[in-house]
Amino acid sequence: MKVTLLVETLQPGKVAASVLEFPDSRIEAETRESAISQLQANFTERLKRLEAISWDIPVNASNSMGMEFVGVFQDDPDFQAICRDLLAERASEDDDNVGVI
Repeated sequence: MKVTLLVETLQPGKVAASVLEFPDSRIEAETRESAISQLQANFTERLKRLEAISWDIPVNASNSMGMEFVGVFQDDPDFQAICRDLLAERASEDDDNVGVI
């Protein structure tokens, strides 16, 4: 496993080291070297007790982010007119911005 260590100087004589991928793994020490070595030792010990488990979360199709509303306006002439107006406005704005850097 490869992780990224973050080393931060807090104030003179105080350095923090943490594991980016595990934000709750953090050590404060007096020197950079001490902070890194303590963090590595603590994190290595912690890894011995950790287990990574994959979890497939079942998704209820009836609650799929508003899918029950898909197509509700498909035959509504007012909605179709609004869509045409929006598309025309976007196309017009795109044409206005051509060549602008």
